[in-house]
Amino acid sequence: MSFNRKPGGSADSGPPIGSVLSDLPPHISNIGTPAEPGESTGTVLLFVSTYCSHCIDLLPHIEAMTRRHPTFSFRLFSTGDEDDHLSMVDYFGWTFPVCSLDQSDMEAYFAVTYLPFAILVDDSGKVAAKGVIYNADEYEQLVKDYARHALA
Repeated sequence: MSFNRKPGGSADSGPPIGSVLSDLPPHISNIGTPAEPGESTGTVLLFVSTYCSHCIDLLPHIEAMTRRHPTFSFRLFSTGDEDDHLSMVDYFGWTFPVCSLDQSDMEAYFAVTYLPFAILVDDSGKVAAKGVIYNADEYEQLVKDYARHALA
């Protein structure tokens, strides 16, 4: 699902491939356990809204996505509040961080204007792949794009 539609469509959402992400805003709260340093080969940033039906449909598949690619450090950014996130972590058994971020901050800090949206960042901190993902298959396509970037 999208919000704040812009000309050019979902391909224009997110930071440019090859760009370096700036520091996260200081007001983000974390729920969960971050990956240990040195264990990951890249980072997945997944953006969802608790008001987006496509995002809600994706939530049950996230654990399988993380298990299938354990070398990625995973972080979920959601418009939900701390109680929402604690409920999700408890229900789904997630062990990765879940961070509160409103839609305006998703756009301001990450240029994300469509949801659900994933950004894959390589171990040097550069955006290697990005895109709207509605299911695990689309996530797998992003991982393939990431792998092509890593080989380039």
